[in-house]
Amino acid sequence: MKSNREIYFYSILICIIIFSSIFAEEISGYPFFKIDFIGVTPPGADHILGTDFLGRDLLSRTLIGGRISILIGVFARSGSVLFGLIIGVIVGLSSRSLRHVLNGIIEIFLSIPSLLLAMGIAVVLGEGYRTIIMAIVIGTWAPVARFVSMKVIEIKNQDFILSAKGIGAGNFRVILFYILPALFPVLLPILSTGIATSIMMESTLSFLGLGGSSSIDSIPSWGLIIQEGTKFMFDAPWIILPPSIILTILILCFNQIGDKLKIR
Repeated sequence: MKSNREIYFYSILICIIIFSSIFAEEISGYPFFKIDFIGVTPPGADHILGTDFLGRDLLSRTLIGGRISILIGVFARSGSVLFGLIIGVIVGLSSRSLRHVLNGIIEIFLSIPSLLLAMGIAVVLGEGYRTIIMAIVIGTWAPVARFVSMKVIEIKNQDFILSAKGIGAGNFRVILFYILPALFPVLLPILSTGIATSIMMESTLSFLGLGGSSSIDSIPSWGLIIQEGTKFMFDAPWIILPPSIILTILILCFNQIGDKLKIR
């Protein structure tokens, strides 16, 4: 099928980006933290993508930046899906009065833009990548919880659930062996598109300086590289172009996979 071929294609692109981030220094031939007194130089034979304001190789830094951005995107989205799944199942199986209260809490989180909420949490908790993960999880769990709760309400009255309860299956067994497997196919697209959103949010928060100050030998994220490059955007635009392009490609790949999974 065409959709399957497209999923394979975008998955291969993601694997190439991940592979490149793992072997960034071997591919570029330069350590990402090595300072060269040549300063800012345009793309050339020695440095394919040029160097930044400290003379560091941009190919090496761009490739290795994927480690931070992808890891944060995956961990943050996995956390938000897991938390939203737990809350959603509780809401879907709770009594009408308790469901009304829990839905009210979810509505409060839904009423606040996720990026704005994540920014506020990151400011309160302080800078750092762990803070960014927590901020993204807190900022994005509510839509997952709302979607899961509606699905659980729909599933729990189906014949196979009623039959399981009829033969004596308890709530925990029903959730583990019947409800969760039924939810799994619809959670995959949410996970994929959510990873794209989390990577974009991480880059935005890092760009705003909430990822923490970067030392010379610490691995940068794409958002941090772009932030550093904006200071030289008119004199050295090649600094922000590589991370911006690869970030766009990665977000597009995860979104496309999620869209293709939805329509299967």
